[in-house]
Amino acid sequence: MLIEDESHLAIGIRYNLTSEGFTVTAVGDGPKALALIEAADPPVDLVVLDLMLPGMSGYAVCEAVRATGNLVPVVMLTARTLVEDRIRGFDAGADVYLQKPFDLDELLSVIRSLLSRRGNDSAAPRSDNSFTFGQTSVNFDTWETHSNGQPVRLTALEMKLLRYLIEHEGLVISRAELLKNVWGMERAPATRTIDTFMLKLRKIFEANPSKPQHFLSVRGAGYRFISAPQPPAKPA
Repeated sequence: MLIEDESHLAIGIRYNLTSEGFTVTAVGDGPKALALIEAADPPVDLVVLDLMLPGMSGYAVCEAVRATGNLVPVVMLTARTLVEDRIRGFDAGADVYLQKPFDLDELLSVIRSLLSRRGNDSAAPRSDNSFTFGQTSVNFDTWETHSNGQPVRLTALEMKLLRYLIEHEGLVISRAELLKNVWGMERAPATRTIDTFMLKLRKIFEANPSKPQHFLSVRGAGYRFISAPQPPAKPA
């Protein structure tokens, strides 16, 4: 589904996506898009979402989709370039944030990667596995997460990132590795995308996000996850 109110852009994007073999429904406003997504049978596989929509912003549309528990991949397209805008987009539940003007080949690559990842995730067998760290418990079978006794809702991409970090506990993981194995992409779709997602995990799970104990930055190398931080050594 393409949600874009500028008709010339919608026509161009829809034409190119259709040429690549996708079936595209184009909608010009948020309420109509939400109604169609809810009623769609079979369900919508992916949403390309503009932010500057009449009456209802793209942020609100994405939040409404996620509020129903729908994990459909969402690609945000916007002319907004501030870090605060990207963070707000990811907080709303976006999987990828592309800035206008965007490269058509990059948009197509992002869409293929998200659809491929969604297909692989849905086909993957689920086994009984859960994990706890700090004040957090996560069940990767039911996708239920609790932090400080409160339920936490994560997007499919956030859950996949969390699982990858947990499965590689203690190792320094580069941004390139995360990009390839979590996002399924060879290059970043937006500046500091991975860093923004890590900030989101810290905001949710760290007692003090400015002094993380579990999601650690390794300068010039990447990130490292630690489930049980060691207390600092006492001076002799």
